[in-house]
Amino acid sequence: MNAAVEIVFILVLLLSFAPWLICAKDRRLEVKMTLVQNASAHGAFCLDGSLPAYHLHRGFGAGARNWLLQFEGGGWCNDIPSCLERAQTRRGSTRYMTKYEIFSGILSNNASLNPDFYNWNRVKIRYCDGASFAGNAKFDNGTSSLYFRGQKIWEAIILDLLPKGLANARKALLSGCSAGGLATFLHCDEFTKYLPNNASVKCLSDAGFFLDERDISLNHTMRSLYKEIVELQGVEQNLDKNCTKSLYIPELCFFPQYALRYITTPFFILNSAYDVFQEITHSFTIYQMCRSIRVIHYSTSSYRS
Repeated sequence: MNAAVEIVFILVLLLSFAPWLICAKDRRLEVKMTLVQNASAHGAFCLDGSLPAYHLHRGFGAGARNWLLQFEGGGWCNDIPSCLERAQTRRGSTRYMTKYEIFSGILSNNASLNPDFYNWNRVKIRYCDGASFAGNAKFDNGTSSLYFRGQKIWEAIILDLLPKGLANARKALLSGCSAGGLATFLHCDEFTKYLPNNASVKCLSDAGFFLDERDISLNHTMRSLYKEIVELQGVEQNLDKNCTKSLYIPELCFFPQYALRYITTPFFILNSAYDVFQEITHSFTIYQMCRSIRVIHYSTSSYRS
């Protein structure tokens, strides 16, 4: 009887820790940072002037010519004080970033946890500009300097990856989360232009569909924030030209709900109806959210068609 109890107890322990053991195995994939050495020639710098970076884990087998790029998220900075503060953190400088990043989830090389992308070339693009990789300006008051070069960071990283195999991609997915998810809306069609004409290219935004809605005080808080970001970091010049021409307020094209209609590349949107950030900063119903978003069901199997 005691032996049976012990066996049951051991089985319960094994079942309890099995998911943890799988995740622990997945977390062991640490990928080294790659600094873009020629970024300075392109004018691409993080907020503090350091070189931009990414992490690349090579694909293999059937995925050797497939690429998944993921924009890192991390909010924005909308004025000089907040950007100066950001420049002294990993959100504004590669000097403060970890030199190795753990690849998990959609970046994992574990076939059981990430069956569709585990053997693709997977890239994490580090975020250090504060404007979703879209700015092109510089601040210098003689004492302090800030580089708002998100657009050039994006371009420099792509140019660095093209000779490493991206130029011959058969399939490619541009993805991102939060502020990185917003970046996918801003760069989706541009990404397609870098790749072969016969490549299958798609984009995925995870929690990046920020809405232009009034907050609980009936103010356009997000609109004001985005206006400050666009003006400070020189973003307007890099927004979709068809979008900015059609709207009387060009900076609105920083919002996915206005930019999406001009994107021609297949686009998948993942946004929670219970997004904590947007629930706090906005006052809207689930109906309004669903009405604003063109709902698309994401299926990785669509890559096989």
